[in-house]
Amino acid sequence: MKNAIIFFYNIEPTELQEKKNAYSFYVDYEKYYLYKLMRPKSDIDAMLKIVNSHPKSFHKIIPNRIGEPTTKIENAYYILIKILGPEHSEIDIRDILLNEIPYDEASVLDRSNWGALWSEKVDYLEYQVSELAAPHPIIKKSFSYYVGLAENAITYYNLLNHEKLPLYISHRRIPDPPISLDFYNPLNLILDIRVRDIASYYKIQFFNEDFDRMLKEVDLLIEKDILSPLEYNLLFCRMLYPSYYFDLLSQILEKDEDEQSALKYIEKISQYEKFLNEIWHRFSKKSSMIKIDWLI
Repeated sequence: MKNAIIFFYNIEPTELQEKKNAYSFYVDYEKYYLYKLMRPKSDIDAMLKIVNSHPKSFHKIIPNRIGEPTTKIENAYYILIKILGPEHSEIDIRDILLNEIPYDEASVLDRSNWGALWSEKVDYLEYQVSELAAPHPIIKKSFSYYVGLAENAITYYNLLNHEKLPLYISHRRIPDPPISLDFYNPLNLILDIRVRDIASYYKIQFFNEDFDRMLKEVDLLIEKDILSPLEYNLLFCRMLYPSYYFDLLSQILEKDEDEQSALKYIEKISQYEKFLNEIWHRFSKKSSMIKIDWLI
């Protein structure tokens, strides 16, 4: 890969290391990542349009020697990114709120139709589990619970009176752990309503942090008083949806991740239900909320 980088980018990489779907290296003490593209070309084109309109909000995309953002190397496409600032700075809820950027153009990156996307995801995972879960007793035992959570989230979403909300530049997922390397990576971009990233952050951090600290993070958001009644409901709805478990499930079934990893979530089911209950009651002071009988 070193020779390919020299040829396509006219730079001399040092300390080249292969990572998951990427290579990292230095040029003149500055850090670079050469990422293998894992998204369709239509997504990449739309992502580049966003990055070009907000260049200071993300790590820098470096074009190849003929000025193209993507490069084909050994039958795969790559994109080179120069890291701006520290790699491992911790991201918290303040960073998420400070980096809210509205985006009002139609785009293939729009992921705001949650009900349809979630239903499609559940159907797909149910098929996968039926075909592939036999060697995974932990998954077989826990899967139906998380499908139930997802179905509650879908029902909650469908019961809401959906007014048109503005789209914001968002992330497919807030990274775990939430650090600046991934948070400012343009390859992680999508468009959605702004509570997506907030919910993703809360869900990831709940399983990494102390219960009371996470409630303080929620209180910090409420104190800022920036969400509409509908946004409080949508945020709670997204907290219900177990994206954290489903993401790991795909890794277990498709990429041989150890299913013991799922215990991180399964062993905190009761605590997470309590967390949801606390959030619901806090949000109910700001908005009329839909009641879920088994949870509230």
